[in-house]
Amino acid sequence: MPSAKKPSRFQMRSLGAGVFVAAVMAAAVAGFRYWPVHRSAALTERDTIVLADFANTTGDPVFDGTLRQGLSVQLEQSPFLSIVSDQQIHQTLLLMGQKTDAKLTPEIAREICQRTGSAAVLDGSIAQIGTPYLLTLKAVNCSDEETLASADVQATNKDHVLDALGKMATEMRNKLGESLSTLQKFDTPLEQATTSSLEALKAYSSARRETSPQLAIPLFKRAVELDPNFADAYAWLGIWYTSTGEPTVAVTYTSKAYELRERASEPEKYFISAIYYKEVPGNLERAEQTCKLWIQAYPRAEMPHDYLSAAIYPALGRYDAIPAEAREAIDLKPDDSAPYAFLIEGYAELNRFEEAKAVYRQAV
Repeated sequence: MPSAKKPSRFQMRSLGAGVFVAAVMAAAVAGFRYWPVHRSAALTERDTIVLADFANTTGDPVFDGTLRQGLSVQLEQSPFLSIVSDQQIHQTLLLMGQKTDAKLTPEIAREICQRTGSAAVLDGSIAQIGTPYLLTLKAVNCSDEETLASADVQATNKDHVLDALGKMATEMRNKLGESLSTLQKFDTPLEQATTSSLEALKAYSSARRETSPQLAIPLFKRAVELDPNFADAYAWLGIWYTSTGEPTVAVTYTSKAYELRERASEPEKYFISAIYYKEVPGNLERAEQTCKLWIQAYPRAEMPHDYLSAAIYPALGRYDAIPAEAREAIDLKPDDSAPYAFLIEGYAELNRFEEAKAVYRQAV
């Protein structure tokens, strides 16, 4: 335990959630009730999946990237499914000799699936037939390219595309093996979980792909201008302004996100609440409790473990609690580099330098 005069190695104590999320991003750059047709082909709770980009034949660029982001939000509500993160996809693309913003075609997505040891790729498409739109989605085994499940739905017009996407995602969750009980409990409609505006979701989707505040902040601001009730976009504005050393501005956006938290999916509610309790009232115990509830509801989510080990426990001075949480995050996402850094710092604060060195070698 460091003395009162010695500054902690965890500067995240003052910068909080912003630096935590920025660190994760920086490391990355260097989730209708139908019975499944084939229960034997369903995924298990240990499998991971890769989301490919939607093939867009409508000619309307508003769907590019937007539908994949919307599908991700819907699937991340599932405690059963686990999606390979965009950070891990970026790392894998670099290993493949691709640019980090490469279009995730079915072929590229399947190679990512194989390299990450995942079970399946979700390939989606959207086409326009007169006024209606047809959305299709299929889960493909990345080893033998067998189709495990498929779904399609029609939207009467452009204004109903997000609603159709949400229904299709729910159908796919069931067909991949998720129980009806969790489908009923964790199935916030997409327009409520994110936004009813395609243009706002497009701006949000673009912002989530950026790794610097200079590029991300204007896009998130555009999202909340288009939809003033877009809770998660406000939360990310709070994160980025915290990371740039503007806590007063960050508090405004984080407070707005918390005010609108009922207009978010279940995992996003936990995300927003944990950050709010730490950054606005400074209630670290409440932030810790929120993360514990988050873990209970979503045992496959690594972010609450990351947040505990990187931001909350350092601020509480509970360095002895850091290794267990960081280890849990590593077990859940062994190819994400950020929790290794949190574990190294935790061991260093405890003067367990040999263990810190061993983790460093493992991370390299």
